[in-house]
Amino acid sequence: MVPQNRKSDTALFDALRIRSNVSVERLSALISQSSVNLEVFDQCLPTLEKQLPAIIDQIHASHPEMADVALQTNEFNLSTDLLQLLKSYIKELLVNNEYNEQYVSNRIALIVHYKNIGVPTLTFVQFIDTLRHVLLQYIEKIPALSPVKESISSVIRQLLQFDLELCVDINVAHFHADIEALRKEHNALRKNIEAKIAQRTKDLMEQVRLDPLTKIYNISAMQEMLDKELALAKRRHTKLSLVYFDVDHFKRINDTEGHLKGDEVLQEIGQTLRQCVRQTDIACRYGGDEFCVVLLECNALEAQKVCEKLIATFQSRYPTYSFSMGIAETGASEFVSVKQLIHLADQKMYLAKKEAGYKIVL
Repeated sequence: MVPQNRKSDTALFDALRIRSNVSVERLSALISQSSVNLEVFDQCLPTLEKQLPAIIDQIHASHPEMADVALQTNEFNLSTDLLQLLKSYIKELLVNNEYNEQYVSNRIALIVHYKNIGVPTLTFVQFIDTLRHVLLQYIEKIPALSPVKESISSVIRQLLQFDLELCVDINVAHFHADIEALRKEHNALRKNIEAKIAQRTKDLMEQVRLDPLTKIYNISAMQEMLDKELALAKRRHTKLSLVYFDVDHFKRINDTEGHLKGDEVLQEIGQTLRQCVRQTDIACRYGGDEFCVVLLECNALEAQKVCEKLIATFQSRYPTYSFSMGIAETGASEFVSVKQLIHLADQKMYLAKKEAGYKIVL
């Protein structure tokens, strides 16, 4: 036998307690079907109780698994004195004075206990059948019970029938409780997986859209975003500016100071852009040492101030290098295409290169 998973026991007991009144009514109906005087039945029980040791020995011999004291159940917080449990099960059936809600609750607890130590439902049903057969045999053998043996036998049959029905109820309730527990666990797991997938997808999408060296947008991401922002600017009748710039004599930096130094300069430009532009603006590494900044709802003069801020921030860290910067503006009434806007800013950048040092051309 394998001890059962007990995680759904709380839900099981709650479900059965809710239905305990129904169970008591069912038990009362079964008892009434026997047409026996319970007072007479109670008077006869002491005679039958004397036979309990022999009855328990016979049941134990037929179903040793119902009292297997060697069963390892300590880690499941279950009593290993299962022989005592078997005695309690049979004794309560015979020496109980009232078949009420407390009786029903005790039967539920006993049946669940057996279920938790791994006694299969079929084995329990066979145990009930054997118990009925043994009890009825003893009733036949006790002369003092002869006048009321039919009535007592009827009550015993009804009580054990109730246990069988209760066993079915418990197994069905346990099944539903396990399903509900698994459903909740599955839903929690599904939500956790979905959240991880969503976050992972977001992270991967960001990685695809970002330049790995500078950690700002790459050219394809910028062109996609600029196309959307240009369409919005047309609908809103707002201006949009594009800054196009590169590092002066960048090849000389790589040739004389090494490519690691060149990468360091590019990384610093990326950090400077993230620091100086608004979150709504779009900073991009266009390729090599060329960069673009899309400034939303911004004219050329306002874009110039952004460029001056970029220059001041970068120059404080790298005073020996400089930028050539071109600014193209479009809107608010007439607009150029994405390609034309980039081309205009690029041309102005080349005009800026005609003069040494930091230069901005509008």
